[in-house]
Order: sequence, then structure tokens, then C-alpha cells
Amino acid sequence: MSGLRFAAGRARIEGRAADGWVVDGRLYRPALLITAERAESLAGLQLETLTREAVPDLDGADLLLLGSGPMLRRPPRPFTEALRARGVRIEPMDSAAAARTFNVLVAEERLVAALIL
Repeated sequence: MSGLRFAAGRARIEGRAADGWVVDGRLYRPALLITAERAESLAGLQLETLTREAVPDLDGADLLLLGSGPMLRRPPRPFTEALRARGVRIEPMDSAAAARTFNVLVAEERLVAALIL
């Protein structure tokens, strides 16, 4: 994953903009992939066509919070199964809930990543 790097555990999603998400004063759009260590914009992702290959390294996270937009939608089963096979659990939720949950879990020093569409 390339993009903004943080001091360990210092990542925090600050808010939402009209077309993306704000992390450390920078706008990430259209999709945000964030771990406790890094943040990155990802283009061309749609929930319905997600594949394991579309998601870069998760910096050792064992939980991926999947923000599916304004309301909860489930990811494709092959995507879920591919990540589970790599030891990563997926928790789908609406994007605002994913951002809030990410902030709480990172503050608790959990190994978590969030993909917010």
C-alpha cells in the first residue's frame, strides 16, 4: 500500500467530504483503504465487483471493516471467502459506521483495516 504513512497507531479518519474521506487533512477518493500504519485512495472499486486482488496488503490486520456506502450491503461471497482463507475477517457496514468503528479499534491498538467505498 502506498500513500500517507502514520506513526504506529496514529491513523484516524477525520470526516467525510462530498466525494471522499479526510485522513490527516488529506482527501482520499473515491475509496479509502486505511490501516493503523497507512492510508491510500483506491480507484475503480465497486462493491459488486470486489476481488481479493483489488485490495492491497492490509499491514497484518486480521479484521477488515467494509464500508459499503450509505447503507449496509454485503460483498460478493468469493471476495469474503478469499479474505477468510488468508485469515482476515470482514465486517460489512455502512461507510459512516465503518469510519467510526475504525477510529475506535485503532485507538484500542487492534490490528484492523477499513475499506470504505
